Amino acid sequence: MESEIIAKILAGQLVIMPTDTTYGIICDATNDAAVKKVYEVKRREYTKPLIILVSDEVMLNQYVKKISPLTQKIMQKYWPGPLSILFLKNEHLSKFVSANEYVAVRIPKDETLRKLIAHLNRPIVATSANISGDEVITTVNEVSEELKKAIPTIVDGGILTSVPSTLIKVEKEEITILRAELLAENIKHDFQDYIKTK
Repeated sequence: MESEIIAKILAGQLVIMPTDTTYGIICDATNDAAVKKVYEVKRREYTKPLIILVSDEVMLNQYVKKISPLTQKIMQKYWPGPLSILFLKNEHLSKFVSANEYVAVRIPKDETLRKLIAHLNRPIVATSANISGDEVITTVNEVSEELKKAIPTIVDGGILTSVPSTLIKVEKEEITILRAELLAENIKHDFQDYIKTK
């Protein structure tokens, strides 16, 4: 099954499968047509950026610009896991993953998913498998008929516990928490001297 999934993603197709946070729509993050299709099937505005998953730091370095020492410390502490970090993207990612110069990236906790990305040898887009604005789904039975028609390849991973990733931005030795989820309090505690307060 994994080789079939890899072949479909490399061919520019979309796949619905479990991630370490929820069921996601997956595609090749370097393929413009595939990334555009994600926005189309989700009815998502292009101004809403997508999250990118990489297998390891080696892959990360191929697709983003400078990584600060503080960011490195945060990565070492919380990756792999449900923490997405904003980086300046480079030209190797699809220009459609975000409408500005930044891209949100994480290394997923799920080892099977990391291996899949490593075999693809490129990052993937991973966005919740729902129409934009709808509830996040935790079983394949909840995938809408509209999405099933648009994305026939669906991998059933059973019932998932939805854990959205925390999103942060690190700039000028300051950490801004943009979406406070599971790890937010840990980050505030472990890096309290660097948290940007409003």
